[in-house]
Amino acid sequence: MEARRRTWFDDRGLVLAPAPGDAAATPRRLPFLGAAVHYWRTPRALWRRALDELAALGVTLVESYVPWSVHERGPGVHDWRGDRDLGVWLDEVAAAGLVAALRPGPHINAELTGFGFPDRIVRDPDIQARAAHGGPVWLPAPPRAFPVPSYASGKLHDEVAAWFRAVGEVVAPRRWPDGPVVALQVDNEPQLFFRLGAFDHDYHPDALAAWRAATGDDEDAPRAWSPEAAATCARWVRWKDELLAQALARFGRALDAAGLDGLARYGNLPPGEPWFTDLPRLERAVGGPVGLDVYAGGGALDAVRRRALHLAGSTAHLPLVPELGCGFVPYAPPFSDDEQRAVTLALLAGGVRGLSFYMGMCRDRWMGGILDEEARPRPTARWVGRVLAALAELDWTALRRRARVALVLSRADARHGLASSLVDPLPPVAGELLGLGPAGSAELARDPAAALHRRWFDAVARALDLARVPYVIVDEGAALDRLLEHDAIVAPTLHRVDRALWRKLGQVAAARKVVVLGPETPSLDEWGEPLGEDAAVPRRAGFMSPGSLDDTAGLAADLAALAPVEDWYVERPAAVHAAAFADDAGAVRALILVNPGERPVTARLMVPPGTTLRDALGTEALGDGPADPGAIAVALAARDARLFRVEARVGARASTADQKK
Repeated sequence: MEARRRTWFDDRGLVLAPAPGDAAATPRRLPFLGAAVHYWRTPRALWRRALDELAALGVTLVESYVPWSVHERGPGVHDWRGDRDLGVWLDEVAAAGLVAALRPGPHINAELTGFGFPDRIVRDPDIQARAAHGGPVWLPAPPRAFPVPSYASGKLHDEVAAWFRAVGEVVAPRRWPDGPVVALQVDNEPQLFFRLGAFDHDYHPDALAAWRAATGDDEDAPRAWSPEAAATCARWVRWKDELLAQALARFGRALDAAGLDGLARYGNLPPGEPWFTDLPRLERAVGGPVGLDVYAGGGALDAVRRRALHLAGSTAHLPLVPELGCGFVPYAPPFSDDEQRAVTLALLAGGVRGLSFYMGMCRDRWMGGILDEEARPRPTARWVGRVLAALAELDWTALRRRARVALVLSRADARHGLASSLVDPLPPVAGELLGLGPAGSAELARDPAAALHRRWFDAVARALDLARVPYVIVDEGAALDRLLEHDAIVAPTLHRVDRALWRKLGQVAAARKVVVLGPETPSLDEWGEPLGEDAAVPRRAGFMSPGSLDDTAGLAADLAALAPVEDWYVERPAAVHAAAFADDAGAVRALILVNPGERPVTARLMVPPGTTLRDALGTEALGDGPADPGAIAVALAARDARLFRVEARVGARASTADQKK
């Protein structure tokens, strides 16, 4: 018998089923606009005050980890008393008129020693992940390092299933509509504990057995780069994505078996570039959206926007940021409130429609948050409240950013680059931080195609921005329909291409979409094997010139033909981005401008004549005038973003897009 569906995600947020037997009731839609409150770190006497304060700010949902190491007192013995009383905390959530999302791990991080795993788990040799040299894999995380578990370990999964059963005893009776629990996160930041070096791990016996079963090969997994075995090395890199997906699916089944079935599921990825994780594969394993955590300052607005465009283009569900930095860890660079507000708006500009502020309330091992240690609003609460109020007024989750073009993110060359890295087993994030060149960590690859492909991807993105062509980034593993949503698809290609992606591009072209490839025509698949019967180039495909790599202006002129010129773009300066958001009728209701530059600017924004923009977080109103109809001057501080509500004055003509309807 199919499990009863209590809650689920759609592209606007959460959908909550009515109570059984209520024939007149309809499902309720709830935006995923949350804040983190760690109940076990908060004095019980302050629970209700904190929840009431967050609800008053416009938060619709509170979320918390349920940490295994905090509750376990011994194998099978758990403490749910006092500040650890999860059941009473959930009852208070319901009494405050809120709903809850829970994150029971097993990995939770949360700046806990051992990332929330009991010490007996991480010290068990049968559970520990194994490095290429055969020893345990250690994670140097403050306040002390610990050996990380193997997600392939059968013993780990047995232990996790027992932990989930303990959580289920408390939570199952409080699932929606009987209680406030509406969603569960499956694990946390599943990226092999941030150790993504190709041959770092996991060489646990259970992982090696799974590798042999998947490949049908009795030989051991590769433990170092070999040009003669390049295909096997690249397969090992991709197989580790499958290892994670299998582990997440297994955790999901354990949650079901623990009585926690029927609830919406989601996942999260750690901050990082899109090249390093197969988001669509993990979404299929989780059965819901997999979002990206974002902790960034004003200097990273371009990277923040890129990651939002990847979420908006690649997810099959809700573009979600499960952890949006509101505060910071003590050992990381601090971010001001203005920076974090700008990052929030930059994410929304890229198409994010769900987020949770981390943290909602100050706690140990963390600096800042929306509320202080006594559950009183901090200065941060002012901008958070204004953002949430603006999103509610705009009905934000019903709006859609216009993007006629899809930029394809291919990882065939990136996998070879990771496998051939000169600094392996150091993770690629180390290469990104070193600033070695325009291709980031790919500059360290022995395989030159990795760096060249990354440079082409970035060149196309810059050219599309310069041409004022709105686009999203679509992962190569995304479903075909994500590509078919767009009028044109740009897929930078060299001599290698993922075979499944190549077939999809052929289907897209057959559907009479514009396909732009190049600068090379691929002849090999992702493993370096000839494409054979799949080698045919998609019909009517256009190609980028090899010289376009160093001619951004020329490439922009070529790509400008991919989408018609519309209103709602910044004529100057070139570095400022504008994102227009329309309702179901096609009318633009909101506009976000992002200035990632280091200097304040006045942007010349092209709009339909008769337009008024009202600052959604303030009081300023801007409009075009008879001296310069169809243009508005907008002041933007350095590394900042602004959200505007769009209004049309009486008698003003419709926008270009509306006229075409």
